[in-house]
Amino acid sequence: MSALIAIGLVLTGCSSQPEESEITTYVLPQAPEQTAPGLVTQQPLLVVSPVEMALHLTGTGLVYQTSETAVVQAQQNLWAEDIVRQLTRRINGDLRIKQSRYWPTERSAAIQTANVPKLQVRVNEFNGHYSGSAYFSGEWLLVEQAGNLKTIQPFSFQVPLKEPGYSAQVNALSEAVSRLTTQIAQRLSTSSLYQTE
Repeated sequence: MSALIAIGLVLTGCSSQPEESEITTYVLPQAPEQTAPGLVTQQPLLVVSPVEMALHLTGTGLVYQTSETAVVQAQQNLWAEDIVRQLTRRINGDLRIKQSRYWPTERSAAIQTANVPKLQVRVNEFNGHYSGSAYFSGEWLLVEQAGNLKTIQPFSFQVPLKEPGYSAQVNALSEAVSRLTTQIAQRLSTSSLYQTE
């Protein structure tokens, strides 16, 4: 009987100890919602395709590059929502605010996309870096209404972290996304993606 009591005390002691590290989840800051339905009917559509991420970036943990050849995925610092979904929504929202020539919208079964221009963003880096910066790189493509490639543009942004830690990494990555959407918006403002334009 005394052995059972001893085992019970050991188990109780283990369960009452605080966990060594808590799980923290993060979201990218999103663009403010636009509530101007008149704009939708006046502007031609641009479909924002789901962002394509390099495989090592698609997990739930934030990614940090520790050397020229090594990356680690955090186990306790996680994306609160699928990062592909977050990035796609953020790019879509940013572009609605930063340019007025097109009305960006995410791909949906309700939208016939056969004759609608498309934006595709492909991401190779979206991580913290041992240099003390956040790295965001890849390429983006604009496809015209007829299906022809209009633009393919590589991008690479490095934003220094204001302080150590994953919160600072998320904020720096958010700034990098903002720089990308500014670049895309500038191009959209001068691009004819529909045959009738």
